[in-house]
Amino acid sequence: MKQSLGLKTSQQLALTPQLQQAIKLLQMSTVELKEELEQAVSDNPLLEMEESPDSGLGKESKETVSDESLPTETSDQKSSSGQLEDTRINEWSSIKPNKGKIGTDEQNESRDTLGESPISLTQHLQGQLSLMTLSNKERAWVEILIRELDSDGYLREELKELERPFAKAFEEAYSERLSNDELSIGLKLLQSFDPVGVGARNLSECLKLQLLAKKNGYETEVYTAAVCIVENHLNLLAQHNISGLVKATGFSKDIVHAAEIGIRQLNPKPGSFFKEDVSITVIPDTVAFRKEDGRWSVKLNEAAMPKLKLHQDYATVLKNDSGAKGALGQQLQEARWMLKNIQQRFETILKVSQTIVEVQQDFFDDGPRAMRPLVLRDIAIRCDLHESTVSRVTNQKYILTPMGCFELKYFFGSHVTTEDGGVASGTAIKEQIKEWIQKENPEKPFSDQSLSDRFGDGGVVIARRTVAKYREALKIPSASIRKRR
Repeated sequence: MKQSLGLKTSQQLALTPQLQQAIKLLQMSTVELKEELEQAVSDNPLLEMEESPDSGLGKESKETVSDESLPTETSDQKSSSGQLEDTRINEWSSIKPNKGKIGTDEQNESRDTLGESPISLTQHLQGQLSLMTLSNKERAWVEILIRELDSDGYLREELKELERPFAKAFEEAYSERLSNDELSIGLKLLQSFDPVGVGARNLSECLKLQLLAKKNGYETEVYTAAVCIVENHLNLLAQHNISGLVKATGFSKDIVHAAEIGIRQLNPKPGSFFKEDVSITVIPDTVAFRKEDGRWSVKLNEAAMPKLKLHQDYATVLKNDSGAKGALGQQLQEARWMLKNIQQRFETILKVSQTIVEVQQDFFDDGPRAMRPLVLRDIAIRCDLHESTVSRVTNQKYILTPMGCFELKYFFGSHVTTEDGGVASGTAIKEQIKEWIQKENPEKPFSDQSLSDRFGDGGVVIARRTVAKYREALKIPSASIRKRR
């Protein structure tokens, strides 16, 4: 083999420490930023915090609110699928299970003894994920699924809907999109984690996963009957309708009774054992206000902006000493980077917030019903930023409005097609569904299909299953349940 010498040029993107710091600061929440800067001041003598009294805005805008009260799309997406499931859960969770032919009390005894886990469900699942040998792409996908679980351990969104926001990033990183098989395998992998039942899309699937895990401890007929009940007859189970279950399943009364006892020993909320942050501190990054011309605009919340500056004494010494080198010289450079990156962070947040407000003017005038369809790409193009940057800016960043404090990503969401080829915001669709159901005749409540038809009459093309999805996100039970009430 003949060897030869030659020159070859190539390009490689390298993240400088300054750029890495800028990205890190941008994706932090205001609370996390405060903690980061306190640590920076402690480590770098060239930085100091300016002592100044809090502004009135800061005192009013700093709120402690529950996770559920934040009006974000994510919280809607993670909400329980209807009050019916809550009713079913409460029906048997209040009953102490008896020892029968299937199931044991070990899980319940353990729960009573140990109490609440000192770690969160996310931490528990990530710990299990870290022990598994997976490709980077597989690991990234399972990580996304874990973060999309609600506090009960359920995965409320369809896999395709969850994958959609990350499709481009996956394609860029791995030169291919996630296949349907990979989406399903990731879910199956998550559902194999402890606690059993985590990652289920609904109550029926959650209970079925737990039954499958205990299959060897069941009599064959009892197991089959239990699976049949959780798959098709949870309504009858919630009503303690044994005779109805016997008729519906075709099994004997003894078998159905044993199956019922076994099902009531299962945990309908596998994530409830783990620690959950019941409240978070929210400091709005920006404030929306109406200008004299009636248009809405945005300004930075001064209370969220850190009073960080160079330590003048040290800086003066280094400036006058032309021979100053070593650690202090490096720390001076790092301090300047920090100040520059913080300024850039707030300029980017202001820029994105202002653009969102300009697009969503109708929302600030008329409320959620007037929400316009919006995706990250739209804001990225308007602001001349990358989509990933917009994603970092809108995550855990809040805007204070006359209607409340909203996470910036609340203004993005799914959309449906209108008859004339346009699109309508999913948030506006939800609000319309809520309004129609509030005004419906209790004796003749609207079915999902009738709601779909009403949207169709208004020129909005929306399938019945999509209406059902939005209705469940709003925690509104089905028409049959609403009528019985």
